[in-house]
Amino acid sequence: MDITKRFDRILQIFFLLQSKSVVTTEELQKRFEISLRTIYRDLKALEIAGIPIVNESGSGYSIMEGFRLQPSRFSQEEILSLMVAEKVMQKHETEFVKKHFDAALIKIKSSFQVHQKRDFLHLEDKIHLKNNFTPNDYLPNIIDVLLNSTLKKKVVHIHYLKSGDIHTVGRSVEPIGVFYEHSLWYLLAYCHLRKDYRNFRLDRIKKVLVLEEKFTIAHPTVNEFRDKSLAENVMKVEIKVDRKYANFLYWERQIFGFTGEEISDDFVVMYFDCSLAVVSFVRWFVKFVDVAEIIEPAHLNNELVEIMESGLKRIKSKEVDWEPPFNKRKTYE
Repeated sequence: MDITKRFDRILQIFFLLQSKSVVTTEELQKRFEISLRTIYRDLKALEIAGIPIVNESGSGYSIMEGFRLQPSRFSQEEILSLMVAEKVMQKHETEFVKKHFDAALIKIKSSFQVHQKRDFLHLEDKIHLKNNFTPNDYLPNIIDVLLNSTLKKKVVHIHYLKSGDIHTVGRSVEPIGVFYEHSLWYLLAYCHLRKDYRNFRLDRIKKVLVLEEKFTIAHPTVNEFRDKSLAENVMKVEIKVDRKYANFLYWERQIFGFTGEEISDDFVVMYFDCSLAVVSFVRWFVKFVDVAEIIEPAHLNNELVEIMESGLKRIKSKEVDWEPPFNKRKTYE
């Protein structure tokens, strides 16, 4: 039997007993995936160590009232989870919940060892969440491997599935941090192949291997890099939409940096600070070209015309009876 593994389990059982008024054997079996006999043996080990365990008849087990020990030993994974939980709770809309979670976390942090406090502080600037993040949003499992590599400053080799490909490609990268944007998680990393910083979608990273190779250069924090990059690449866009159809742009416009709108009797003028590629915005706008127009910047209309002409050329190249559909106004249902 792995003595370290058993010790960790017994310690977790102790803190679970200390955190609740009563714990059943069924709960312990389910949580630790061990037999009833092993549970009794672990509880006996705690009693021998001097922990006053009380058997609540018909209910379960608890620790005698008034007995407490500080949880001075946290695993790296537990510290990472607490840090992620703190980031998520900072976005919570209920001020009461946010305030008191922060107070509880301060008490937990006070029991950290010195090196654990350093690790927690280091990890704080490795995750960036935008304001539209909600606690229900999926957090990929590989995040712990990637963030731990930033702590140890070790290069990782990822197997990445690029858009449109069916086979993964290998990349050796130096992880800087992760960020959440447009309903997706991304890894910001320095790519050895490209000799530059790149974003990798976490759901497209199929395998991660931590190497012994150390980081080759010092990196900015994910917040510093993102703020600088967004400031340099923001494009201000203004469009005018027939008011009758403006609601059809509502759900997707946030992706493109929607900042506000002005509503009149016939039109809605929408404003964007778009940080995505120009072609991404224009291709989205194509869907509404018969009920909207781009006001600024004017050069986006050139991109729009090129995309539409290319599409018409493809249609004409097919051996079908074709006539321009622009004599009819598109109807949205």
